[in-house]
Amino acid sequence: MRKVHFDGTHRVRHPEETWAVIDRLRGTFGITRVADVTGLDTLGVPVVMAVRPAAKTLTVSQGKGTSLLLARISAVMESVELWHAEYACPAPEVLGTPACELTLPYDVRDLQQHHGSLLSERTPLDWVVGTDAATGEKTLVPRASVGIDYQVSDAWQPPLLHGSTNGLASGNSYHEAVTHALHEVIERDCTAAIGSVPVSERRHVDPSTVDDPMCAAMLGRIADAGAWIEIADVPNRWGLPCFVTYLWSEDFPALAVGSGVHSSPAVALSRAVTESAQSRLTAIAGSRDDLSAALFSPAPSAAGRAPVTQGDVVGWADVSAPVHQFAEDTDETRWLADRVCELTGSPPVVVDLSTHDGFSVVKVVAAGVTFDGRHEIPRPLAPPASPPAPKESA
Repeated sequence: MRKVHFDGTHRVRHPEETWAVIDRLRGTFGITRVADVTGLDTLGVPVVMAVRPAAKTLTVSQGKGTSLLLARISAVMESVELWHAEYACPAPEVLGTPACELTLPYDVRDLQQHHGSLLSERTPLDWVVGTDAATGEKTLVPRASVGIDYQVSDAWQPPLLHGSTNGLASGNSYHEAVTHALHEVIERDCTAAIGSVPVSERRHVDPSTVDDPMCAAMLGRIADAGAWIEIADVPNRWGLPCFVTYLWSEDFPALAVGSGVHSSPAVALSRAVTESAQSRLTAIAGSRDDLSAALFSPAPSAAGRAPVTQGDVVGWADVSAPVHQFAEDTDETRWLADRVCELTGSPPVVVDLSTHDGFSVVKVVAAGVTFDGRHEIPRPLAPPASPPAPKESA
């Protein structure tokens, strides 16, 4: 389908049309409340939360965007995606069969695993049918890599495959959903190794040089609120624009991190900035199930390091050239799938979890991509903040 909306995101429907479809279905997925929490912070970047009390995973989902409507859609669709991973995972087509007895286009040992995993190619697993995103051929993936359930069980399970939200995405069309899922697995691969990027290869972008209207407006609001933001340009094997942003202010001195990958540099930066604002507001609201206790430590917070303004600091023009431009969602899906095959040697496999005609939900399972289950993104080395000048005596 042809893309028609480009403000901060690429979609094949205008946001008003998307909201008209999903708003009437919120009750179907157990969403009882959608709340605008933007005003709990001073930044003015739209953040919304959706509440789903009967969830098997997280009961509160956050959404962000360059507008309140996009943030509302983001929050609801994230909650809807989780519902599908919990309740709409297909029944296994093949039961208790080791990978070595199947003809698979990937090595099962290259999938995401729990720390200390005992998985081997001879481990009996249950399998569901997916589609090779590159060729369209049917293949099998472990059901444990698709469904998600955080409920406590009395039964002991050996550490094997890690079912996560990585690669879980929705869209107005099937290919739009697959495109967003592929961007996510690529983003996690890019940011998993940011801490090991040599200092000589680290670049930071001067926020004052960003001239994309949507991003510049958000960065201006953040600066006007007295906060600073640092933009790290992340080198990666995919050849796609990837940015990580670090947000900090004295009135809430917890470093908030966001990341984004996209074929459009402006969209990648927009995702990183809005995710930083979302992470910060999530901590301020205190409503998410998995918040770290460290955020609420009674110990006084140390002053944040100043943003990088020296060394390899580049202008937006140096990093904002589009890598690829796609008018159709199908073209972008095909390019991303081929890129994954080229760099990992294995095709990404798509499991369609959709339950309604108005939108699609998919889970992409990609062997050979790096994934840190904690999704911690350490801040690249920066010079320490200069000590404050002594005050003049009266």
